[in-house]
Amino acid sequence: MSSAATGPENTRKPRQKKSAAQRAAEAKQADADRAATPLGARLRARLGESGARSLLALVRGGLVAGSALASYVLAMFAAVTLVPNLFVMVASGTGVGPTSPLEMQLAHWLAPSVFLIGLVFVLVLVAMRALWRAQLRLAERARHALLGEESDAAQSTDSAGH
Repeated sequence: MSSAATGPENTRKPRQKKSAAQRAAEAKQADADRAATPLGARLRARLGESGARSLLALVRGGLVAGSALASYVLAMFAAVTLVPNLFVMVASGTGVGPTSPLEMQLAHWLAPSVFLIGLVFVLVLVAMRALWRAQLRLAERARHALLGEESDAAQSTDSAGH
């Protein structure tokens, strides 16, 4: 073969060979540059504004579904496990049985059981509210991270102004 046939292929500049230390330093610098850019900005650059909004909607939907599932499991656990055990605990603690007079059953078994069930109901509601508020906080953080918007001061403050 002649050198004229391979002429255009040899027009590239020869690459400089880099040492392992130089390659490691360049990789470290690239990682530092990537770490300096927030994840939300990188996602917006890759997905675009509408893609980031769609991802945010997906994240919010997942958070709502997750908190709803956790609330359902909590409520079912209370209804299936705690409430029957409370009835048995009160009945065995008071010594009231089916042969006891009705007044004794009402006063010593039913009233304490209903009171304890009311407490369990309130505790389940408090736990569900805490789950919902945590889900809202996470959704707000995701919105801020993905869209880069500042949260509204009115939405982020509670009645105490915090």
